[in-house]
Amino acid sequence: MIAGTPDIKTFFETLDECVDCKFNEKFSKYADYLSIAKIEDTQYIGGKPINKNVDYLADNVGQEYFEVTLGSSDSVITVIRFTYTQFPPQFTVEQEEFKCIFKDSVANKIAVNRLSSQYSYIYNNNIEFGMHNENYLFSRFDEMFATGVATKYSVAFINIKHVNQINRYFGSDIAGSAIKLFGAKLNSFPDYDRGEFAVHLGGDNFVVVLYTSRLAELEKFIASVPVSLSYGGDRFEHIFSCRAGITTIRPSHRFGNHVMGECSQAFSYSKKNNVDIVYYSEEINESNHNNTETLNRALNENKFLIYYQPVISLEDKPCLHAAEALARWPLDGKIMSPQEFITLATDSGIVTKIDFYVLENVCKNIKSWQEQGIPTVPITVNFSGRHLFNAAIADNILEVVDRYGVDHKLIGIEFSEPDFTQRMPVLKDVSHTLSEAGILVTLDKFSTGQSTLTLLHDMDASYVKIGADRFDPEDPKGRIITNDMINLANILGYKVICEGVESQKQADDLMMCGCKLFQSFYYDKPLSERFFLNRLQNPYYDIEVSKKEPEEKF
Repeated sequence: MIAGTPDIKTFFETLDECVDCKFNEKFSKYADYLSIAKIEDTQYIGGKPINKNVDYLADNVGQEYFEVTLGSSDSVITVIRFTYTQFPPQFTVEQEEFKCIFKDSVANKIAVNRLSSQYSYIYNNNIEFGMHNENYLFSRFDEMFATGVATKYSVAFINIKHVNQINRYFGSDIAGSAIKLFGAKLNSFPDYDRGEFAVHLGGDNFVVVLYTSRLAELEKFIASVPVSLSYGGDRFEHIFSCRAGITTIRPSHRFGNHVMGECSQAFSYSKKNNVDIVYYSEEINESNHNNTETLNRALNENKFLIYYQPVISLEDKPCLHAAEALARWPLDGKIMSPQEFITLATDSGIVTKIDFYVLENVCKNIKSWQEQGIPTVPITVNFSGRHLFNAAIADNILEVVDRYGVDHKLIGIEFSEPDFTQRMPVLKDVSHTLSEAGILVTLDKFSTGQSTLTLLHDMDASYVKIGADRFDPEDPKGRIITNDMINLANILGYKVICEGVESQKQADDLMMCGCKLFQSFYYDKPLSERFFLNRLQNPYYDIEVSKKEPEEKF
């Protein structure tokens, strides 16, 4: 470069001083050299601008500009816009070269710096809810313990009651909106100037950290939280009440996990005993510890049994189509169903071990049946939404299936919609990986809101499940909804399984809507391995099925 050209090394040293803040006077000579008048740094998260920095480097703001964008369109984007004036009228060759350096190197340096702060924001916040998330909660715990202020506070784990009823009656979109409205009101409760805060953990679960002296206020607040909802053009008010497990931070606490573990124990006690507000105590701890130890010991000693609930096809001659594997826990002379231990298993984290225990045993059994020449059908295993926090879950599943040498098309993985509503991007990736490998993916407890259309469009799955009790066969509107939903799923290549039919007439009506697969106690209850083997060898059912053609309209 000719004399007078800025020194590149000094230029980058100056940039290092300025990249985290407003550009200083030392940088101005470079801006003048390039005729840069203004630098705009706009940050987007999820398509929404969340921050904007503007640095005026010259008085005369030009009209021409170039932009450099860094980031991912589905998460975080930083756009750096450099507005410049043509002074002199034409850039010299050296200026053009310097501009290229600026554009290719400096802009990316600035953008990367901004992205780091944006990712920090995303890491600590739930953008959709406008609330802090679990990462923020535990970072604040670390800060509170480090500064010695933790013992001023108490922590409440809060769950909204009866969200499933709204989901069932109005669809997941309305239920999701109701949870967000609740979250917004709960988020206004803490006194942030005193270090209190609220967190959205996911789904209908929240945490509030507040001064212990305000616990009575919190109890009163969460007992009755009104939210205004819209449905079918009508507006109505719904009153939410909550369950909560609460603990007060004590000098013996050292980590956030310890605190949240106590909240979880108190909350489990509240659900089991149908009490809305429960404070942690050593008696609760001892009881939960004993139950958790008993559950974990039963799992480690292979005490769990696998039952199989058939899925039958009523197309042509009714026969066994597939089955769902269910865990059963023999305890004190009785067989415990998942409904009786799933809360304890989920709160303790043991549920993920149980899911893999079932998968291992299903793979082992399928391999054994095939070696004996027994014809088999696809077996589906339920996987908790907790697995969706594990980025390698799809690979973990495939490793187990391949270890036993089981044909992928004989294994299904079932996720329940309430579990994955807040982890949709992860489920999308997991379902794609499993489906690409030939594993059958089922979406259970399928809903009727706008999210249903999103799921049908975005997910890679083989089956969707709907509850027959959601639709009244005598209700014309209900039949229209059923017909359209099942038809849409069929057109998109999904097989629809209807659960819980209570009569053949109800099944016939659902068949008129296009459903051919059913899973219900009406046809077959969950079977122990011995009885399921008999069903595999005798797959046909003696059922009288209506032969009416499916209706196109109702």
